[in-house]
Amino acid sequence: MEDKVPQIIEREFNAKVTEIKRITEGYSHSMYEVSIDKAPNVVIVRFANNKDKRFALKKEEYVIKLLQEHGVPAPKIYAFNEDSDGSYMILEKIRGNRVDEIWNSISKEEKMEISQKIGELLAKIHSIKLDKFGLIKEEGVIEEDIAFKFKQVGEPMVHSPFLRATFKKYNEDLSRLMSYHEISSEFISNYMKYLCDSRKILEYNEKPVLNHGDFFPGHIFVEKTDRGYQITGLIDFELACASAPSEDFIKLHRSGFFDDAELKEALKRGYGEINEKAVETLRTIRDVSFAQVLFESGDIKLGKEILGKVKEKIGKEKDEKLL
Repeated sequence: MEDKVPQIIEREFNAKVTEIKRITEGYSHSMYEVSIDKAPNVVIVRFANNKDKRFALKKEEYVIKLLQEHGVPAPKIYAFNEDSDGSYMILEKIRGNRVDEIWNSISKEEKMEISQKIGELLAKIHSIKLDKFGLIKEEGVIEEDIAFKFKQVGEPMVHSPFLRATFKKYNEDLSRLMSYHEISSEFISNYMKYLCDSRKILEYNEKPVLNHGDFFPGHIFVEKTDRGYQITGLIDFELACASAPSEDFIKLHRSGFFDDAELKEALKRGYGEINEKAVETLRTIRDVSFAQVLFESGDIKLGKEILGKVKEKIGKEKDEKLL
């Protein structure tokens, strides 16, 4: 892909490339930070690595424009192209620093300030209501809940759309994980019981909201000004979906924002009330999917470590119910 970058830059900007740096973070699309000899001087070139329409660049284009319409600082799109050689998107390089890169070097007061801003940002994203639950595909289409249709003989049972979409999404990853023979029958049994026992905790009966889907400090940029820290941008929207608000807090939970009482309260000042029990439960469920992604990408050691923590969590829950 890198060899295509100079041609793309010449076509889109009538400019020459002066430097190309591959961005290695992430498990999906190929990305490059590219310096060019005219404004805007530095851009991000993002190539499609995934043919699944749920993770296509066309989907990201839709989400970015939707967020911008609602005042969320998503990167400007300089160019988007689909052709037989593959899709690419050229994006603005967000100014400022990634939150995860400065986190250990700033004061507790600054962390609280940023946590509140993060809460405000997420509240703005969750103000965007959608029609049904599921992953967003190209041009904003949400995947349908398709099932075999029987001849109608009466009224179907009432179900929870959120629970159906959630369990369907994560149990697909569980099925893939089982194919590696890495998890025991006991783990599967305990995990399925954990899911069943969690239904009331997870229940959500309001309209689905836009979820970033991968909301964590590494995707949030900030800049310190004379008015304090300001969020300058949010990136990476390939996992955007229509879901319950609690699902978007999973990676903040994983990053420690709920372990520190002061940071959690700052987050709530920006966002409002948070269903913490649902966040904790959804994190456990998503960690199983995360382990599958790690195995798929070859990071076996970390995948086993994550599974070990899930096993400990659901085992503890089981023991507490027996007391």
